[in-house]
Amino acid sequence: EMVIKQWQEYFLALKKDLANAQGKVCFTSDLWSDQKLRPFMAITAHWIARANKDSMLVLKTALIAFHHIPGNHDGQSLGSMILYLLD
Repeated sequence: EMVIKQWQEYFLALKKDLANAQGKVCFTSDLWSDQKLRPFMAITAHWIARANKDSMLVLKTALIAFHHIPGNHDGQSLGSMILYLLD
């Protein structure tokens, strides 16, 4: 319960950071299998922000999704999974 609560608090703060990005938010994704050949996907967000009103711009990154990917790994199913996770 404590881990889920911490994640929810982190995610609310992350959403505020992303909403205050100084431009567009970009995403990268990586897909791999663990030692038992179970496939996983990670999605990372990248954006430019200011530490405070008078500061220089800084690059920020955050892991926004980490998910088991069942089923086919064709373009359509992976695209659908990315859209689902970003939603």
